[in-house]
Amino acid sequence: MKRSVVTSRRTTPTRLVPPERSALLGAALRLSYITIGWNSVVGAVALVVSVIDESPALAGFALNALLDSAASVVLVWRFSRERRDPAGAERLERRAQYGVAFAMVAVASYVGSQAVRGLVEGSHPEASVFGAVVSATSVLVLAWLGRAKLRVAADLSSRALRGDAVLTLGSVALAATTLVALLLNAGLDWWWTDPLVALFIAGELAMEGVRVAVRHRFG
Repeated sequence: MKRSVVTSRRTTPTRLVPPERSALLGAALRLSYITIGWNSVVGAVALVVSVIDESPALAGFALNALLDSAASVVLVWRFSRERRDPAGAERLERRAQYGVAFAMVAVASYVGSQAVRGLVEGSHPEASVFGAVVSATSVLVLAWLGRAKLRVAADLSSRALRGDAVLTLGSVALAATTLVALLLNAGLDWWWTDPLVALFIAGELAMEGVRVAVRHRFG
């Protein structure tokens, strides 16, 4: 008579997320969803208008908004994962941080090259009423989003969320300077303010991208 052997599987205990951190994860997810919705719509439309009006500053704002939206998609994945698998979320945190840093430098390179080309060729971007309205509205919406992300990022000790918050606040600075450039171009015909503003923002994005990568590598 054969003896049946019953094997038991050992289960690794699941690390539970404390209630306080779970609430912070919910806040981070909500902010990420708002960022995705706002920046996807505004960034896509602003990018189309920037091509029509040949405005590198508005293009820089649009690309940064779309980048921020893409980064928020990754963060939704990362924070949703932590609720089920905290250890796996830590690995996603590192990947997300590298991805945000790389995207910052990539966008900065494109915007910077377009700005230099505009200055060299002396291109005269068209005055855009839509660009001015979107820029002014974005200053208010994105400023609130950026500050909220910074607070939650500090509580969660999430460098990836902090990097995303910097992207959002970078969009605020970009929106404000883009608005100034558009107004100066429309009122005084100072065409050079548009590519000059884009060049300034490209430099800021590149430096912050390098800082995020260095903090991730040595922090």
